[in-house]
Formats: sequence, C-alpha cells, structure tokens
Amino acid sequence: MLVVKKRIRSEEDLLSLKDTWTRLETGAGMTVFQSFEWNRLLLKEWLGWKLHDLYSEVHVYTAAEESAPVMLLPVIVYRFSTETKWFGCKKGIYLLGQGSYSDYMDAVCLSFDPTAFEALVSALRADFPGLPITLSSVREDSRTAAYLTARGAAREVSTVSLSVKRLSDPDEYRASLSAKTRSNLRQAERRMSKDNMDYRLEIVGPVDDPALIKEMVDIHVKRMLTKNTKHDGFLHVMSSYVRKAYRKYRDLHNNIIAMSMRENQKSVLVLIRLNGRLVGYDYGLREPNAIRLLQTCFDEEYKFYSPLFRGMYDFIVGCYEDESILEVDLTRGGEEYKYKLGGQEMELFDFTF
Repeated sequence: MLVVKKRIRSEEDLLSLKDTWTRLETGAGMTVFQSFEWNRLLLKEWLGWKLHDLYSEVHVYTAAEESAPVMLLPVIVYRFSTETKWFGCKKGIYLLGQGSYSDYMDAVCLSFDPTAFEALVSALRADFPGLPITLSSVREDSRTAAYLTARGAAREVSTVSLSVKRLSDPDEYRASLSAKTRSNLRQAERRMSKDNMDYRLEIVGPVDDPALIKEMVDIHVKRMLTKNTKHDGFLHVMSSYVRKAYRKYRDLHNNIIAMSMRENQKSVLVLIRLNGRLVGYDYGLREPNAIRLLQTCFDEEYKFYSPLFRGMYDFIVGCYEDESILEVDLTRGGEEYKYKLGGQEMELFDFTF
C-alpha cells in the first residue's frame, strides 16, 4: 500500500486533490463533513487564523493500491499545545475540522479498508513520532469505530447526536411525539395568534445577501453572549468574558458557517420570521437522502413564542413532501428540544492512539 503525503498551505494545494476526493467522498458511511467542499471551507477557516502556521500545519495523506487512491486522511498537526481553559488543542494529530463545526469525523473512502487505514496511521507515526493521534466525533455506526474498537484503541463517548428518521407520513410523525410536545406546539401557535404575530417559514439555498447573513450572525452572537454570561464569582465572570470574546471574534471575523451559507451549493437555510422580522434560523447541508443541521439559533426577545421549536417542527413536517429525504439530522449535542422533536440518539466516540 503506497502512502503519499501532501502539505497543504493554500486552497490551490487542496484543489489538486479535488478529483480523487470527490470520488472517494461518495462512499458508504460518508457525510457532508467528509466532502471536498466542506474540507475546503475548513482549510479556509484555518488559514483565517492569525499566525496559524506557527503552531499547526495541515497535510492530506492518501493511501493508494496499485496506484488507485482508496483512502484519504486530512489532518491538522499541532506540534505543541495551544490548549487553554477556553479553547485550543493539546499537541497531537487530529482530523481537519477538530474544534470546528464538523459534527462527524472520519477518513474519506469508498469503503473502509483496514490495510489502507493502518498504512496511513503508520505514515503519520513515522512522520510525527511521539505525537498522539486523535479521531474525534466518530459515529458509532461507522466502520472506523468498529475497527478501532476491535483493535482496543482508547475510546470515550464525547457526546451524542440526534436524528429524526422519516416515518410513513406526517400524521405518523405527529403521533410519535409526546402529548406534552404537541401541547407546547399548540401553545406556541396560540400565543402568536393572540399577539397578532404573523409567523412565516422560508426555505432557501445558498445566500449571497450580506445584509441577511449579517442578521443571522448578529442573532448568533447575541444568543452566544447570553448563554455564556456568568455572574457567580470573579473567576467565572473572567472565564465568561474570555470565552465570549473569543467566540464573538470567531463569529464576526472567521465564521465558517457564514462562509458555507454563501459558498456551499448544498446549503439549506430555514428562516423564521415574525411580522417580517427574522427571529431565528436553521442552517444545514443537503445529502441525497438527508439534511444535516449544523447551526440553529433564535432571538431571545421572542422566546415566549418558541419560534425556533415551532420552525424546526414545521420544517421536519415539510420534508415529507420530498420522498428522497429519509432523515433530518439534528447532529451533535443532546439538547432537550432534539429529543422532543423525536430525535433518535447515536453515540459519538473520541479515539486516541
């Protein structure tokens, strides 16, 4: 098994791998997070960090059998630790996308080949001796997870993801929800009606409207600042301040979600409006049989009307009009609303070896 390493310093470097990558990304078990286009945006995000090349570097390792590429590993190598209490990474080797919005991480391949995977790992160990290799957020149903578990790699459950699977029709979906959830949805509708709130759901693809993107970024920043504000003790207040400053800078100056909204042709954007005002949104990426939602957010001023919860429910019901959509994936994180919407749980593993 031949392994070739390519150092990636620019988008042009990555572009030279596009043909091979786009062929392998169609394999069984691959998601949009293994696609060339998503990884191009991950690279663009990495390049957007000041002094990134002082502490990290990006490589793509390709395993080929009889000159035919069969597996790719895009990695980011931290030669020393940048970890703080709030952000950064320990020194080591990670898949590109570590610490970003890649909900599911994996090698890129048509089908998992243990020989190819072992060859890639051996090449990484030879090139970067002593650095641990970490694969984060690996789906429990993946061949990679099964292989590493069988080999006894150190594993821990990092989090879960939740996904709403298609049932026979919208009525069966509604009936599958708890009585309390159905009551909450009716209550949201009554509150909007009582206060003359004109509720509208708009579904679009990629957007190239700077004003609209700014609206969504502002909503996300506002929501993030609210969620991360602490008032109990000096250390918590300072920790909260640093965390908020970092995330605000990231949202305003190096925002991969905003990049993807503009540039990724697989974009699905759900806009939720009350009386014409944007009060929430869901952003996701389309696969042939699934929509994977990466970011959901709403304006706290309108919390009383539960606009995001109502909007996500209506979006899921609306997906029944397209028979090819078998899954609305709410992705990483075990937030309560995902369970209420009928999300089924899957564990995500972190492997270190």
